Amino acid sequence: MGDQRNGQTISIIAKPLREQIYEYLRDEMGRGNLLPGSLVNVNEISQRLGISKTPLRDALIQLECDGFVSILPRRGVRINKLSLEDVKHAWEICRALESEILVPVFDKLNEACLLEMERLTREMKRATEMKDTYGFYQNNVAFHNIFLDLSSNSQMRRIIQLNKQRLYDFLNRKHIPQWEAEHCEEHRAFIELIRSGDAQGAAHFLKTTHWSLDDQESYIRQFYFNGDTLE
Repeated sequence: MGDQRNGQTISIIAKPLREQIYEYLRDEMGRGNLLPGSLVNVNEISQRLGISKTPLRDALIQLECDGFVSILPRRGVRINKLSLEDVKHAWEICRALESEILVPVFDKLNEACLLEMERLTREMKRATEMKDTYGFYQNNVAFHNIFLDLSSNSQMRRIIQLNKQRLYDFLNRKHIPQWEAEHCEEHRAFIELIRSGDAQGAAHFLKTTHWSLDDQESYIRQFYFNGDTLE
């Protein structure tokens, strides 16, 4: 599979073609090239990537199963929009599962892990200063993955990943400096709780502060729905 951009061919050969196309389309969503509510031009993508429609259709079916698109009979494939309820449910899932995963892996979080978490937090701050929302959330996800990837529970990790992908899709949305700054401060506080050896305190902080829907509702409304009230 190859995609011509700026005279270069992007090619990935290690994974099955269906998975490559899935990841390509997910990346296009994340970069804002496929917008919520828009229809996917299957013919154009097939020609651009130099692939047949069969693996593309397989990838779209998987995207529908994961909640990113809807396949509409005789109308095409539409990129799904997040509803208020979607955001609330995804937020609640991440809050519950991340705090649940943290305690069993806590003893594996060594100083090298904490130094990498500090580095990613600095990258998040730098992305905020540059108004790079995409970069900010890429580093934010990587920060959380430091401890999530230590878990052997692949099913829980997969559920968290899918919900975060839904939450962080289409990151050409509104840049909210104060929210991003608070994220960074919360990351620093979280690191200190880990460094102090307080597993329960760190898990409680994740659940009641960092993933608190009530405390961050105004920011969530600004980011996803231009100030509409969560219902």
